Parts: sequence; C-alpha cells; structure tokens
Amino acid sequence: MSTTTGGSAAAGAPTLFTRKATGLVREGRTRDALFYNVMWSSVALTFAFYWLFIGFYPGSNALLGVAFAAVLGIPGAFLYAMLTQVMPRTGGDYVFNSRSLHPSIGFAANFSYCVWLAITIGVYTTYIANYGFGAFGRTMAGFTGSHGWLEFGEWFSTHWGLFITGSVVLLLSGAMFALGGTRLFFRVQIGAFVLYIVGAILMPVLVGLFQSKSGFMSNFNSYAANLGTQHASAKLAAAAHKAEFAPSPFNLEMSFKSVSVWWFIFGFIFSSTYFAGEIRLQKRTHLKSMPGAVLVAVIALLIMIPTFTHVAGYSFNGMLSYLFEEPAAYGFASGAPGYPEIMGIASGSAVWGVIMIVGFTAGLMIWLPQTLLLVSRSMFAWSFDRIMPDKLSAIEPRSRSPLLAIGIMLVLSIGSTAIYSFTTWFSSISVLLGLSLTLVVTAISGIFLPFRQKAMVDASPYARKVLGIPLFTLVGTLSFLGFSTAIFVLLWDPNSGASLSKNPGKIELAAIVYAVGFAIYFIARAVRASQGIDLSLAHRELPPE
Repeated sequence: MSTTTGGSAAAGAPTLFTRKATGLVREGRTRDALFYNVMWSSVALTFAFYWLFIGFYPGSNALLGVAFAAVLGIPGAFLYAMLTQVMPRTGGDYVFNSRSLHPSIGFAANFSYCVWLAITIGVYTTYIANYGFGAFGRTMAGFTGSHGWLEFGEWFSTHWGLFITGSVVLLLSGAMFALGGTRLFFRVQIGAFVLYIVGAILMPVLVGLFQSKSGFMSNFNSYAANLGTQHASAKLAAAAHKAEFAPSPFNLEMSFKSVSVWWFIFGFIFSSTYFAGEIRLQKRTHLKSMPGAVLVAVIALLIMIPTFTHVAGYSFNGMLSYLFEEPAAYGFASGAPGYPEIMGIASGSAVWGVIMIVGFTAGLMIWLPQTLLLVSRSMFAWSFDRIMPDKLSAIEPRSRSPLLAIGIMLVLSIGSTAIYSFTTWFSSISVLLGLSLTLVVTAISGIFLPFRQKAMVDASPYARKVLGIPLFTLVGTLSFLGFSTAIFVLLWDPNSGASLSKNPGKIELAAIVYAVGFAIYFIARAVRASQGIDLSLAHRELPPE
C-alpha cells in the first residue's frame, strides 16, 4: 500500500488531503505517552467509584474484579499498540478502521467515541468540584473545626458550584493549548503525574500500611465532631442498619458484575493512539506506553486495595455506599467521602489529607486537556481526510495546535458539565457502553487487517503467524472476545447505567449516534464528489505526517 499523500493528482485537480503535511510536530516522547495513558485511564477515580458504589455490588471482591477487567482489556492494549506502531498517525481508531474496513465505518465509530467522550467529560468536571475543591474545604473543616471552611467546601457541591468550577477548569485547559500547544501540555502533565502518583497512590498506601481500623475509627469520630456530629461511627452503623444494610459474604457473580466499574480503567488505557502523529516513534514506543500502562495500573491497584481495606474495610464502605444519598446521617452533609478524604482522616493529619486530595484532583484536572487533545485530533483527522471542512484541521502557527477543533470540543464539554451539574440524565459509568462499541469495531479491523492491507502488515514487525493464523488476526480475535464480554457485562449489570433491564434507552441512543455518524459521512462524500474529490481514494492511503 502506498503511503504517499496523493500529490500525484492531475495539475489543478483537488488533492486527496487538505495539504501534503499535517503541520503537527512530534514533540511527545514514550514517557509522555505512558504518563498520558496511566492518567487518562483514571486509576484513582475508578478506585473511588468502586468504593462509593460498592453497595450496588454486595459481596464483590475488588481484587477479583480488577483481575477480570484486566484480562478482558489486555489483548486490546496490545492490539492498539500494534495498530499504532504500524499506522502512527493522528486520529487513532479512525485511521485504523477507515483504512482496514471502510471509511464510513471508521468515521462513524470514531464519531461515536468522540460524542460519548464529550458526554463523559462532565463526570470529571463535577468530580473536580465535589471531590476536589469540596473535599479540600471539608478536610480543612474536619481538622480545624472552622465553619467557614465547611461552607466553602459545601458550595462546590451545589448545582452552580459544580457548573462554574467545571467550566473554569475547562477554559484553563483550552488556554493551555492556545498558549503553548502540546509542548506546554506535556510539561504540565509531568507535574500532574508526580502529584498524582505521590498524593493519590503512594501516600494512601503508606497510611493503609501503618494505620489500624480502630485508629481510623477514632480519627473518623474526631473529624466528624469538628463537622458538628458526635459519635459519627455509631450513627453511621445505626443509619445503615435502618436502611437494611448487612455485610455480605463473597459473591462471584457480583465480582464479575463489578467489571462495569473497573472497565473505566482497562477498556481505554491506550488513548495515546489518538495523537500518535505527535509522538517520536521508536521500536517499542507504543508497546511500552499501552500494555506498559496496563502493568502500571495493575500494580497500583494491587497495592491500593489491600492497604485501603486494612484501614476502611468492605463493611465500612458498604455502609457509606448504602447511605450515599443520606450522608447527613453521619455528619457529612455535602456528600459521601471519597477514598482520598477517608485516607486523609485515617492519617490524622490535615497536611497529609490535603496532599492526597490535591494528588487525586490533579489526576481529574489533567484528564480535561488530555480529552481536549484526543477529540480535537480525531476532528483534525476527519478534516485532513476532507470529511469535515478544511478549517477544522487548520494549525495555529504559534501554538501548532488545531485551535478551532479544540474550541468546538471545549463548548461541547461545557454543555456536558451543565448536564451533569443540573440533571440526572447520565450516571458516572453509563457512557461506557457507547465508548466500548468503538473498541469492538477496532478489534474487527485488527482481525481483517492482514487480508485488507497485506503489504502494510508484511512490512511491519507483526508479519508473523501463530499456528498458521496471522498475529494481527489472533490478537484482534482475543480483543474482540474481551471487548464483547465487557459489553455483555454492561448490558447485564443493572447498575451499569446502560443495562438492558433498567436502561434500554442507552443502547438505542448508542445506535442513533452511529446512525448520525454514517449519515454525516455519506453527506460529506456527496458534497466532496460535487467538488471533484473522491473520498474513497484518500482512504486507500495513510495520511501524510
């Protein structure tokens, strides 16, 4: 397969791509891609999700849930790494699927992914307000007894507090790219990564190693007393008993259903693929940054889970989860505490508590520019292939970024923040179904790539066969099984927010988004044909760098 840009078109005829070079610069390194994947996969946020939602999965075992989700996701991480190494272009699955299957399939799948990410971003902006700034205010109040700090923290859990905070952080994220492009972003990401690892992972682990359950309960009661509630642990137990909470024995089915939560990490831990055209390519760049990120996430969870439960066990978190909508019963009027606040209480130190919340919040905040980067590069790729207007792939010379694409995603993100701030249309994990459907399409792309693009695969490091089966086809098949099983869990689990039993409208909505994507592609093809441009020709080639 040729990898030229289509510059051989007749003189005066429209070219296949918007220009002969993207204008993007390879400023990212392997470590930047690894840091991106580790933080974008949201290990800390998902860990918080599990304990906040554990009441929906009584008897589940966190370690087993992680193992199930990791096994389902590992083949996909290898597949995305292989595809990215072979097609190191900006646009990720859009490039893979449009070149391996059909351009309409590639566009519709990537369009769907971007739509669901635009919705997902509201989860992060509202958690930044509530479990970041709000938890900081309550932590200060819990250690000092200051009513002013408590009022400060409680404002961030109000509808307008959620929306205003999220919108401001989004605008700052967009400004980062306008001022310094990806070079500034990668520098900020390094700082956020250090805060994240230290505050959200290492410090909670240290507290879990050296604190006891009795010591934690004593600190919990003192902390709640400063918030205005005496004997909080006893009141928590009494309120949970009244709500008919009872400790549950181990339940294998619930452990498997908890994949719905852990899939937030392991289904999407390879997202540096979307800006692969801006990463300096080495022999194993993407194997290190994608499967490597899976390894980092698994190691982090293997040390976080036992140390956390050593201090705050399944029963304690189960009571918090049962009373998720009634936190005032034990003195936490503005909302149930997440694990960083719990471990801050366990530490008995305001300084440690604040650092843990700062590290957790850094992970949430960096996800916003990470996602602006991801979606804007997908939009860029659509435009570069001429499906979308040419201006969407325009590069601002100083920042070397597609600022119009970033601006469009910024507006959509503020809209998503409004949805999560003022409505209950989506749960925290209900977006996973729509996102996962694109993964299945990519797995199918990997299965057929050796047959659809034989020359490309033969020239790659992955040309070999295993038992007569092309390596790509084998890994693609394993990925398909993993992704499909995860989707089965999401459709089966009544607490996923996208189950067939309780939320049948979500799969209908996912189908509608795909239909819109197909419609946009075929309208664009007709418009370009009227301009003398055959879109199918561009999709027979890799885009230029």
